[in-house]
Amino acid sequence: MPKVIPEYKTAAKTKIIEVARKVFAQKGYHDTTIDDIAKEICVSKGALYSYFKSKEDLLKELSLQNHQTLRDIINTACKSRDLTQALEEVYIEMTEKYGGNMHINFEIIALAAHDSKTKKIIMEDYRRDIDTVQTFLEDQMKHGTMRTDVNARALAELFTSLYMGTMAKLILGFDSKEVHDNWIEAMLLILGKTKPN
Repeated sequence: MPKVIPEYKTAAKTKIIEVARKVFAQKGYHDTTIDDIAKEICVSKGALYSYFKSKEDLLKELSLQNHQTLRDIINTACKSRDLTQALEEVYIEMTEKYGGNMHINFEIIALAAHDSKTKKIIMEDYRRDIDTVQTFLEDQMKHGTMRTDVNARALAELFTSLYMGTMAKLILGFDSKEVHDNWIEAMLLILGKTKPN
């Protein structure tokens, strides 16, 4: 039997996750089966099970990638000294990267409520998200681009809550321009900045 090279395994796993994200977005997590994902990729169900033990494991991996994407977005935005521009970049990246599958994050949270392993993974990832935001805020404080009279950790928690609320509003179909404007204004208020002209 020929050996499967690591690069192929990584590419195959990435493809499975991308397709799963698309199918979950179209059908919802609960209505999606492993067969649906296998059919979309044109492989057998057994081939998928060689990468992921279950649909739940696939969702967990997708969640880890979502959280890493958020941290990457924030780290990229950190390079900007213009706080308003950084917030704009986070919003644009959030809406473009997740697009029509923002609801998956909430399905993962619902799954975590009934699965202790998933809960542990999500909680650890959530803490890493907050750590990333806290580092961003501390950097902004250090360079005098935002208020310094508040606890950076508390602001990071607030930022993350606002992020989740913004995603929920977009999923529910609130006016996207209104959601965008509220995101920027709320973030600037939290950070002690004035709304740009």
